[in-house]
Amino acid sequence: MDIILYNIGSVIVLLIFGYLFGSIPNAVWIGKIFFHKDPRDYGSGNAGATNAGRVFGKKIGFLIIVLDSLKMIIPIYVAWIILIKAPINNGAPLMNTIVEKYVYGINDAVIKWPVYWITALGCSLGHCFPIFADFRGGKNASSHFGLTLAASWLICFGPGILYLVLLKAKKYVSLASILSSWLAVIISWTWAILILTGVINGSMVWLICYGPALECDYVLAIIITFSAGLLTYQHRGNIQRLRDGNERKITWMK
Repeated sequence: MDIILYNIGSVIVLLIFGYLFGSIPNAVWIGKIFFHKDPRDYGSGNAGATNAGRVFGKKIGFLIIVLDSLKMIIPIYVAWIILIKAPINNGAPLMNTIVEKYVYGINDAVIKWPVYWITALGCSLGHCFPIFADFRGGKNASSHFGLTLAASWLICFGPGILYLVLLKAKKYVSLASILSSWLAVIISWTWAILILTGVINGSMVWLICYGPALECDYVLAIIITFSAGLLTYQHRGNIQRLRDGNERKITWMK
């Protein structure tokens, strides 16, 4: 029973932690503090970087991208450090201490999968539905970028290139965001399947991840899939405008 409660409790705590961190409404707070405006009252009515850039200028828009990405990256690594690396009990990390306490000599185990990725799930929900901003947030684009950047250079680099190419060619931020997010899904699942089928072993993780740090496996692929799905859902209005041919194009990229 203790093991079951720990598994469930870990997921709940990390979800809440990620949600609260992701709920930090950078665009709203910066707009109100420095410009005395709420970006949600202008343009698309969104609290993301694109709309903030339209309302407050490109520099502020870029700043929001950085901050919204960091609010995904920071809690993921905080959760990873606390669970896997930080010397909590006589020099032993928290996860090792729990495993030693509950699992020694038995087959049933506490969480063996990289549970810290649950934090990213909470962050995505917090960014889109922030408790600190009346549950009216962004569309998960910057947060999704932060997730891929935290996870793997390849999962971030490939979709990043596609995003810039689409933005240059079509001038639609929404289209570039949606398609590049699903490329991240394809890359993450391809990698996960190669690991699950034994084509790639643990010693080759460094090819895609940042050394022996965050694990890039099927758990990450599931989280990235959810993040891309949420991003797509949040862009449903943009998708309809793309179909109708009246989606707004950017003018700052020639």
